[in-house]
Amino acid sequence: MRVVKQILSAIGPIILSALSILITFFILQPLALKLDPRFNLLANRGIGKVAFIFLAIYQIFLLLIILPKSFFNDFIRINFSFFIQKSWIKDFFKYFSIFFSLHVLLLILFLMTPYVQFNYFWGYFDLNLILKLIWGFIVVFFLAWSEELIFRGTIYLYLARFFKPIAGILVTSIIFMFVHDLSRPVNLITENWHLGMGLFLLGVLLNIIFVITRKLYTGMGAHAGLVFVKVILRRIPIIMYLSASKLPFWIDKDLRMSPLVHLLFFALICIFFIKNRKKLIN
Repeated sequence: MRVVKQILSAIGPIILSALSILITFFILQPLALKLDPRFNLLANRGIGKVAFIFLAIYQIFLLLIILPKSFFNDFIRINFSFFIQKSWIKDFFKYFSIFFSLHVLLLILFLMTPYVQFNYFWGYFDLNLILKLIWGFIVVFFLAWSEELIFRGTIYLYLARFFKPIAGILVTSIIFMFVHDLSRPVNLITENWHLGMGLFLLGVLLNIIFVITRKLYTGMGAHAGLVFVKVILRRIPIIMYLSASKLPFWIDKDLRMSPLVHLLFFALICIFFIKNRKKLIN
């Protein structure tokens, strides 16, 4: 009974914040449709993702009001204070380069199969494309920062007050998975479980990096490195896949749905866990 009370007291504020965000979406959605019938505030991209981030950060600041001052100080130190120091840039790009390279290597592996081809007629470089890539990097940077702030810099940081690292990592990763499909979250463990598995394992990996380094910007770098490859491919469509029906089970346009990527994430998780067991268990 005591354990149940501890769990409820820990996750209660998170559940209330989630319900508040959901209710706000349902209130704002009809208003948004009057402005533009195409708007969907529960979408995974575009205005939906921006709306979720702003509402989540708003809920975070409401949460900070009721939590001890020590939590507020940790929140500011982890999520904001590093920007005034130059040393974070090196570690950010270190993790960015590693995970960017892993994403590229997987694509090269796919290109070595008959199911994926290089598109030699994608277009050409010009100043406009370069500016789009620069803007894309800026967007990815702030997206990675905001998501890491929400999940690692707040939710995990909050759960760490009540639970050991492993439990906090698992709960935060489950939340990270579900919010990537706000319109049908349960779908990520039923029909679209391949994507759900990829998101969950990515969440675990990013949480482990945060626990090991205690730095938000290391996870930001890893997160941004993975996403920036997708941004480049949207602007430079150099890779062509066969139709989904002709692809083997281990290849998917969305790498998060590929069992090969699941194995890679799982292997990285195991490596980090073995090397940093004490930090992750105690």
